[in-house]
Amino acid sequence: MNRKFIALVMLFALVLTCGTASAKTKKRKSSASTKAVASQPDSVLPKRGDIAIVVEGDDDQHVRIAETKIIDSLIQHGYRVVDEKKMKAAKLAAAKAQAYRLAMQGNYNAIFKINTSYSVAATVLARVQAGQAVQNPFGLYTGSASVSLLAVTSNGTKLGGRTSTSKQVSFSEYDTLMKCIEAAVEDGMKQMY
Repeated sequence: MNRKFIALVMLFALVLTCGTASAKTKKRKSSASTKAVASQPDSVLPKRGDIAIVVEGDDDQHVRIAETKIIDSLIQHGYRVVDEKKMKAAKLAAAKAQAYRLAMQGNYNAIFKINTSYSVAATVLARVQAGQAVQNPFGLYTGSASVSLLAVTSNGTKLGGRTSTSKQVSFSEYDTLMKCIEAAVEDGMKQMY
């Protein structure tokens, strides 16, 4: 009986020390991850002022999908987005001055001109590329999309940028491409908040 009791006490001590060591390790890991999160900036985009969205792509339908997803995402995170009428006026005026085209090429003077002309705090530039969805042997459609995002302040300072890609499978060609673009935008916008 003595040996069983000693073995039981040793097993209990072993479990107790392993549990304490793993608890200390978890505590160290959680405090390290807290420090890493605390050192990151709160958000890339400014919370004050309106945010303008400029989206370009080869297909108007893809541009509308991306623009809608970006606007919805910004509104859900508490940002104010330039209203559609004001943005259409900005696009028309910028197209006449070719500032829109230059802004999409990364010309900071053109971005600054757009931002100051329409008094926005920042502009999110997006470029959408999506290929044709292809039907696989199972009757489903497979597609991919790429979205490049760049946030720029009203004075032309680059806040952040990211290119995201997504591959999706769905029952129709349109649905597949829509899911691809939305997933790529959602992934890219995570860095902006």
